[in-house]
Amino acid sequence: MWGYFFLVASAAIFLYFLFAVKSGDTLSFDRYLSSFFTGIFTEGSYPFFELMDRLGNKLGVGIVTLFFLVWLWVKHRNYTAMAALVFAVAIGNEVNKWLKDAIGRPRPDQEHLVNVASLSFPSGHAMIGMILYTFIAFIIIEELKSAKVKWVTGILAGVWIFLMGISRIIMKVHYPSDIAAGFAAGFMWVFLSIVLYEALRAMFTKKAFEKRLS
Repeated sequence: MWGYFFLVASAAIFLYFLFAVKSGDTLSFDRYLSSFFTGIFTEGSYPFFELMDRLGNKLGVGIVTLFFLVWLWVKHRNYTAMAALVFAVAIGNEVNKWLKDAIGRPRPDQEHLVNVASLSFPSGHAMIGMILYTFIAFIIIEELKSAKVKWVTGILAGVWIFLMGISRIIMKVHYPSDIAAGFAAGFMWVFLSIVLYEALRAMFTKKAFEKRLS
């Protein structure tokens, strides 16, 4: 039930920022939050956020995805989850590229602390980070028995995703509205991917059960 609430909320957030960006109404929001985050996290924190930034680039996402796929295969032979994860990340990445090209928002006009080549809205790091780490957290939480440990795992995943997103603000390559929209778009896509995964798993489990009975 809560998942569907967050799905609708994410859609509303994404559409709000989409229309705001197209009409140029995000300037005060972006200026305030950019100043807030860059004021809190000074140059001493840059190495940490540069690491978070790297974990969200293509190489970082590829390595993390590969490690988790190996874990799913070695420990569970969970081919459905493996396929769903690859589907979620790969298609999510293509959707992000399409959105960037369709919306065409330039990067912030300031000195970037990391190299960037694509457009700005929505943030790929925020969107793909939300997809990848939410899916991983979902699979891990399913394995856990303790409700407290499940909550802690979910909170840690949320903090990790948040830090990955704001790393792009601190590295001066994204507006905060890019990050918020990336989180929203990422949640919508990973939610739908998890729904698809659970439907496929239920179908395959039913078929395997019927096969054993026959």
